[in-house]
Amino acid sequence: MNGLRALIAACLVLCAIVACEPTIAPGAVGTPGGPSATGSPPSASVPASGPPALTVDGGVVQITGLGTARSPEFELPAGSAGMTVSVCASNQVIPFVTLFDADNRKLGIIVEPEYELRNLAGGTYYVDVATNPSCVWTIVVTPA
Repeated sequence: MNGLRALIAACLVLCAIVACEPTIAPGAVGTPGGPSATGSPPSASVPASGPPALTVDGGVVQITGLGTARSPEFELPAGSAGMTVSVCASNQVIPFVTLFDADNRKLGIIVEPEYELRNLAGGTYYVDVATNPSCVWTIVVTPA
């Protein structure tokens, strides 16, 4: 019985490590940035329910949401883009952000406050955010 408990505990630890490991799809390259994200409140209004709020200003995409959610689709040009993910004010934890293209291909899991997306093909993208229900988060994607 103790062996089974140890095996279950080891599996849970391994799952947590794998879930925190950033991944990038073939052809796309990402680089973690420095730890400069803050728990400051986002500048866009947070929707109480429904999809996250999406704004685009001069090519810069800002997505603000509450809890686990999928963003509306947005356009990015080919090349590189910087992604900044805010920490949750409720617990100071960075949400898990998964970037997808329009064909629902996973391009990466971002768990860093700043991340550089490289070799983007350009086109339509969206993010899936996994976090606690009280987490207010903001993601800013700035094309290079």
